[in-house]
Amino acid sequence: MILSNSVSLMMVNLRVRQGKPMLAQLMGADIGEITAVVVRYYGGIMLGTGGLVKAYGGGVQQGLKQLPRQRKVPMKLFTLQCDYAQLSDIERLVQRFEGKVTDSQFQDRIALTLAVPYGQIDGFKKKSVRL
Repeated sequence: MILSNSVSLMMVNLRVRQGKPMLAQLMGADIGEITAVVVRYYGGIMLGTGGLVKAYGGGVQQGLKQLPRQRKVPMKLFTLQCDYAQLSDIERLVQRFEGKVTDSQFQDRIALTLAVPYGQIDGFKKKSVRL
């Protein structure tokens, strides 16, 4: 079983009876952007419709229990230049507005690439102008 944060559920070469239980588990898990792949090797035992529903749906359910979850927050990237003396204030400000420093270039001045959540942009801009 492979579970990954990917783009969408893709049912390739699946009959409806295998795909629907998998999709039902994924939709019920309230997780976005996920892909599930269940590989079942035929061992000579015919499972029937009920057995297939249990095997495929159960496989996805087991994988979902082990899946680490992380909330995705849409961010906007900014570039900012500052003096070395301003760096600690800017880092505190970025942290206060739940942003991240994604890149930094240290030369005669510091060039920062910042990611700030869309909902925090206005407040961040107002406070950063005052630094």
